[in-house]
Amino acid sequence: MSLHEPLSRAISAPRVLRQLCEALLCEGWAASLQLDRSQAVGWCLRQTQFRARGRRGAFGRYRLQEGSIEIHDSGTWRPACTADVLAAVADPSPAMETLRDDLAHTEHLSDLAALQTRAAARRHSLPCSALETALYEGHPYHPCFKARSGFTDADHLAYGPEGGETFRLTGVLFHHTLIQQSLPHEDFWGQELGAAEWHRIAALAEQHNAPLGNYNLLPLHPWQHARLQPDPLFNTWRTSGQLLEIGPIGEAYKATQSVRTLMNAETPSRAHVKTAMAMRNTSALRTLAPESVTVAPAISNWLAGVCGNDPLFSSRYPLTLLPEYAAVTAGRGTALDGHLAAIWRRSPDSLGLAPDSMMPFNGLALTEPDGTPLIAPWIEQHGLETWLNQLIEVAVLPIWHLLVAHGIGLEAHGQNLILQHEGGWPAGLIARDFHESLEYVPNLLSRPDLCPDLARIDPVYAAAPPDQFHRMSSAEELRWLVMDTLFVFNLADLSYLLQRHYGFAETSFWRRVRSRLDRYTAEHGMQARQAALAPFAPQIRAESLISRKIDPDRPQHGHLIANALATEKG
Repeated sequence: MSLHEPLSRAISAPRVLRQLCEALLCEGWAASLQLDRSQAVGWCLRQTQFRARGRRGAFGRYRLQEGSIEIHDSGTWRPACTADVLAAVADPSPAMETLRDDLAHTEHLSDLAALQTRAAARRHSLPCSALETALYEGHPYHPCFKARSGFTDADHLAYGPEGGETFRLTGVLFHHTLIQQSLPHEDFWGQELGAAEWHRIAALAEQHNAPLGNYNLLPLHPWQHARLQPDPLFNTWRTSGQLLEIGPIGEAYKATQSVRTLMNAETPSRAHVKTAMAMRNTSALRTLAPESVTVAPAISNWLAGVCGNDPLFSSRYPLTLLPEYAAVTAGRGTALDGHLAAIWRRSPDSLGLAPDSMMPFNGLALTEPDGTPLIAPWIEQHGLETWLNQLIEVAVLPIWHLLVAHGIGLEAHGQNLILQHEGGWPAGLIARDFHESLEYVPNLLSRPDLCPDLARIDPVYAAAPPDQFHRMSSAEELRWLVMDTLFVFNLADLSYLLQRHYGFAETSFWRRVRSRLDRYTAEHGMQARQAALAPFAPQIRAESLISRKIDPDRPQHGHLIANALATEKG
């Protein structure tokens, strides 16, 4: 089955269209826009009129009803399709053609997954590793939520998380001059792969005149390895003896929600491995920037040190980290820069918690196939307002305390956070994925002495200007990262779900968050530090995700949105 052979029943097109229109409205692409009290939305993209049932929710997130989007065409209204919207929003261009392909692939792969895989029932009670495959919905805002460029149908079924298929990594030995690595100890490979497997690899290396020491191991995702076969540089290295392919190694893995991050299917307590994949999903190519790989363990160690020196992270605002402790990249500064890399991070199963007491945070805002909220049993058991108060305590305050008290921001979106719970009762927060997504402002750091000198690890940081990597130029940049990910593109989906299914107004949700944040600053004397971040300004910036797809050459400075926290305290 291919993109040119439509599935027997297309079911994802209405969602793709809805999220495309919602994102365009959120990011200011409408030439004119009208909202009325009957929950009707009308807008123009250049000269073309559209309408739908819907409303504007928290943080300027437009929420349209699937199946209600219409276009005014030849004097009458008819149901719209993605082609109508794309034709209306911008002239043809290579970027628009890429967007068109990504939207079509998203529809196709979503439909394929729906037809080929069975949705799990009652997902709230599944263990965390099962949820990584069962939370199949993808990004709730970006319309290219399953673009997976370069994936065939067979790739999607073999390497997508939805099918839960297992596969082994492909071992490649690179000459040490091509490798940069940061490993925690000499016996790293023996512990990760097992002594017998590491001895087997060492014997293969000797047999093929690529002895360990002169050559270093880098496991590749099998899809990425297949993609590299025709690459001229990869082939040059192969023929010159600078790399040796040794086939499948180690235990079997399965894809997590992020596709490129893999969990050990045989020994779940072993590391998750984040791999480089030349696959475009949402707006980004899922390679791994080598400068972020080289410093990954140092970033995790720094964050662990900050949290370990603040007792509030173990008492009042429990925060558990899944550190990235090893990293390897190859081909630095070549045409394959970023295409050959892997990062090892601690797995949730290694924490010793009950597997069914952890849920990836994006699960909180999802609904089951019958339309009921995934968390409905939790709300029924604990009561909505009591449960919500505890969730704010457990999920918001640790990230906020790290930001306000310590001057460090995390990219706290739904896949990077895991909620620890006891029968649905929020008990703690687990955070992961720091190598590219931790930011700080030097003069806001509570412990500047703990901050690593990244330039000593990787020279690229020595001349890097602020805002390029981890070091930000202003408190506003730090606030932008945290509020964007934790509030605008994360908890806003939960606030919308609670209004839609329980009649709990979004304004009440965010008034409650604001009240708790104000109380936090009063309790710890943090008013001045919080004010420096200006988190309650009437308008704040949010990342322009669809705009980056439409006009990738234009510098993206975000778009202004109404701040749902700019209210009087409740």
